[in-house]
Amino acid sequence: MDLFEDLIFKNDPIYMKNLVGKLVKINTIEKTSYTGKLYVIDPIYKTVILHCKPTDSEENPQVVIVFHHAIESFEVISHEVDETYLEQKETQEVDCDVNLEKSKLRKWLGQMFIQAEEVGDYLKIEDHLVIMPPYGVNNCICNNTIILEKIRNIISSMPADFK
Repeated sequence: MDLFEDLIFKNDPIYMKNLVGKLVKINTIEKTSYTGKLYVIDPIYKTVILHCKPTDSEENPQVVIVFHHAIESFEVISHEVDETYLEQKETQEVDCDVNLEKSKLRKWLGQMFIQAEEVGDYLKIEDHLVIMPPYGVNNCICNNTIILEKIRNIISSMPADFK
């Protein structure tokens, strides 16, 4: 097995993002099992954060962090997404600003000879990198840290008055 091979998440940041809010079950190499709503996956180190409901339903959900190297098996129990785990845009004004930022960033990347494809709300560069709203330096997902840093530097070098 290749040291960098990811059999659980397949090194696919879009797949990882689509798991957010779903009910999942994780079995670890230490024979511990966790079932809960997936809150977030770190796209680089693939650390998973779950909200698990304790057996006593009176208690608040506990946050469980599971490192990728400790995951033995990963199963999606329910493909139904709990909307409370997703960020929601509430006004059209925010959507308009975000769309403006997306087109501005896409134009800037084009001037830097980087082709960014629009996939829904995301900007996708090849199969390597995804930029999510609001399209800032910290909104990039990539499993290659070198590519990630280069794109972040390009985004941060965009002039504030660029149109």
